[in-house]
Amino acid sequence: MVTPNKDLIVEYQSVKSAYFTAYPSPGTWYEGFSSQDYGNAIIEVLSRNPELPIQFYVHFPYCKIQCWFCQCYQMVTHDRDKMETMVNYLIKEMDLLLALFKKHGLKPNFNELHLGGGTPSWLPIDLFDRLVDKIGTFIDLKKIHEFAIEVDPRTADVEKIKHFHSKGVNRISFGIQDFAPQVGKAVNREHTEAEIAELLKTRHLFKGVNFDLIYGLPRQTRESLKETLDTVFRLSPDRIAFSILGNRPDVFKHNAMMKIEEIPGLIERAYMWEDSFPAFLKAGYVRVGMDHFAKPNDEIAQAKYKETLFRNQMGYSPGRFADVCAIGPSGMSRYGEYYFASSYNIPDYFEFIDEGKFPVVRGYKLDKDLEIRRDIMNKIMVYYHVNYDYFSHLYNIDFKKYFAQEIEELKEFEGINAIQMKENSFTVTYFGNYFLRNLCLVFDKLNLKYMHNIESGKVIRKEKVVV
Repeated sequence: MVTPNKDLIVEYQSVKSAYFTAYPSPGTWYEGFSSQDYGNAIIEVLSRNPELPIQFYVHFPYCKIQCWFCQCYQMVTHDRDKMETMVNYLIKEMDLLLALFKKHGLKPNFNELHLGGGTPSWLPIDLFDRLVDKIGTFIDLKKIHEFAIEVDPRTADVEKIKHFHSKGVNRISFGIQDFAPQVGKAVNREHTEAEIAELLKTRHLFKGVNFDLIYGLPRQTRESLKETLDTVFRLSPDRIAFSILGNRPDVFKHNAMMKIEEIPGLIERAYMWEDSFPAFLKAGYVRVGMDHFAKPNDEIAQAKYKETLFRNQMGYSPGRFADVCAIGPSGMSRYGEYYFASSYNIPDYFEFIDEGKFPVVRGYKLDKDLEIRRDIMNKIMVYYHVNYDYFSHLYNIDFKKYFAQEIEELKEFEGINAIQMKENSFTVTYFGNYFLRNLCLVFDKLNLKYMHNIESGKVIRKEKVVV
C-alpha cells in the first residue's frame, strides 16, 4: 500500500469543483432555454446524424425510504395515487417526443434503456408494466443492447426481480452502499448479506449485476469497509461503482441527518481507497475509470481494453452511446453539443406537460472549444492519459499551441508526481488518482463556481446561448 501524502491530498481535494460528469457542469447551465429550443436541437442533431446512438433514460423520483446520504432528485411517498400520476405524466412526456419524431420523420436510434431515480423498483408491478409497455411501442426491447434498472433491495423480492426480467430488463443495479450495521443505521440504509444473496438467486436471468458502494460514510472505518468488501466479493457482482461520499446539507437537508463528527476525514478516506484498490484487484476485478471496477469479461472492462469506454452523467458505458434522451423531473439530456435539464419541481413539471411543452428549464450549447475541453476531461477520467496528436488530428488544431498555457500549468502536477509529461502526451500516475478533478480544472476555461444541479433554482442566469 502506498502511504498517501497527507498535506497534498488535503490541499488539492479541498478545492471545490464539479465532478465533470458533464461539462460544463449542470448546475451552471443557462436558464431561458425553452421547449421549442429543445425540440429544435433534437431535430438539428438527428437530422445531421440519423443513426446517432442514444440512451433513453426515465427518472422516477419516488422512494420508499429516505437515505441520508442521497444526492439524487427524489422524495419519499407511499401514496399509490402519486406514483400513478407520475407514470401518467411520464407517458405524456413520451407522447410529446413521439409527436415531434413523427412530424419531422425522425427515428431515433435508442440502443439502451435505463430506469433510474428515485427508486424505480418501488413502482407497483402494474404501473411498472404500463411504463415499460409504453416504451416498448417505440423501442424494440428485445433488440436493444441493454435495459437496466436501479433497485433498492428493500423494495424488491425474487418474484419482482423475475418480473423485471420478463419485461426485458437484462442488467440490474443494486444500491448497497455498505453492509456494516452501524453504518447502515447512520445513513438509514440497512442490508444483510443474506437478503442480497436471496435476490441474487435470479442473477442467471441477467447479463450483468451491478453493486453501488460508497466509502467515507459515517461510522465507516477501514476495518468495517474491508469486511463490507469481503461480503461483496463473496456475492460477486459483475460491476462495482465505488464512490466517495458527497455531503451537502446546505442543498440536501436530509444530509444533515449524518453526524459530521462521524464522517471520516479526507485522510481517512484516502487510506480507505488505498486499502480497497488492491483488494478489488486481488478479488479479480479490473479498474475502470475513476471509481468503477468490473470483472475482466464484463463489457465495460472489455471496452477499456478496446478504448471505446465513455463517461457521461449516467456513468461509464462501453461506448455504445454518448447522448442521452432523459424524461421525468430533473432529467438531463445530451444531444451532440447540446445539454438540457428538466424541471426539478414536480408541480411545474406537470404544468409543462399539461401545456404540451417539454419541461426544459435550463440548457447549454457548447462551441468547438468547449467540446475539445470536454473530450480532454473524458480522456483524463477514463484513460488517465491525453495524447496531444490525437486531439490535433481530430479537431484540426496544434494542441501544444492551442493549450500552451494549460501545458505550463500541468507542470505543477508533474512536480508533485501526479502526472508524467512527455513531448506529446501526459499520463496520470497512481498518486495522481487523487487529483483527477484538479487536472480537469486545468482545462476548465469557464472557471465557474461549482453548484450542484439542484442549486441552480436559487441562481438566476439571464444570459442565453443562442440555439
